[in-house]
Amino acid sequence: MATLVSLALAPQIYGGLVAYALWLHFQAGGVEALLVLLLTQTILPLLPILIDTRRGKIDIFVTERVKRWKYYLLTLLSYMAGIAYVLERDLSMYVPFYASYTLIATVMAAITLRWKISVHTAGIAGPTTVLVYMLGLDKAFLYLLLIPVAWARHELRAHTAMQLLAGAFVAFVLTLIVCSTIPF
Repeated sequence: MATLVSLALAPQIYGGLVAYALWLHFQAGGVEALLVLLLTQTILPLLPILIDTRRGKIDIFVTERVKRWKYYLLTLLSYMAGIAYVLERDLSMYVPFYASYTLIATVMAAITLRWKISVHTAGIAGPTTVLVYMLGLDKAFLYLLLIPVAWARHELRAHTAMQLLAGAFVAFVLTLIVCSTIPF
């Protein structure tokens, strides 16, 4: 069950769901924008992990901290492509979303050089904060997803309680900073 929760609520999957929720709310950019949002939030960040898992180079959760850097870099490139797209198309309502993801991924990558921090809890806390900030407090119930995610990652012995809390806290704070400084 813990593996299933970890897979279903993986940062790339939840990022795509949040992108879809924002697209539904703003109704901006048409189907093309939705496809780019899903491509740059879910497909491109997840594809290298799936390929390398299939090849036996890593496990699906990239458990080995030293191997995570490559996937952070590829994910950052995907987010930057998303930012370039929304700026080019004048879809500024999506910029805080991408900017928060980019900042979180950058900081998490830097932390990962020294310490294993939970990308899963960050992947719930950051995007949920975007939704709450941009769409309203009625989305705050989504923070409850941190409970099964933290349980699953701890149950799988992937993270300590401190690593789980740190991931959520760092993502929450960085997202607040981004959303309070970048208008949408």
